[in-house]
Amino acid sequence: MTTNVSERPAVTAAHEPTRTSPTYPPIQVLRRSEVERQRYEDLLALPTSELRDHAALEIRAELDLPLEAQRQAIHTRLTAWLELEPEDARILARTWDEAAAGLSEDDARRRFEAERDSMLHGFRFQDFTRFAEFMPWLRSEFGLAMFGQTMRAA
Repeated sequence: MTTNVSERPAVTAAHEPTRTSPTYPPIQVLRRSEVERQRYEDLLALPTSELRDHAALEIRAELDLPLEAQRQAIHTRLTAWLELEPEDARILARTWDEAAAGLSEDDARRRFEAERDSMLHGFRFQDFTRFAEFMPWLRSEFGLAMFGQTMRAA
């Protein structure tokens, strides 16, 4: 049986249900880097070998992206690493380097160039000095030479 609105009994003031506003937690807007930071914090809980395997998959996925998408992915990753505790960022950077050791020479060069490009075009000098604290390749002869070539070309 269907009740029409006109047939619905009127609600009197005495029988009107009490309405309360539900309480919701305050809205929190998450930036992509915050979501990524949390993801990397979760990855740090993995055993070292699983973390290294995951890093190898991410490096390969980044290298397979079109150039603009690759820049964005690397920028997002590096931004998240800057927001981590320094020791956590150091662990991730070291694990990414260990995972990259299995890359071909060409892919290793492409990885360095992609990270360098992201650092030079998406971060401030203060960020670069923080990267140098936890990314060993930046302090290596190869890393310094790559940045030196870029500075001479500019």
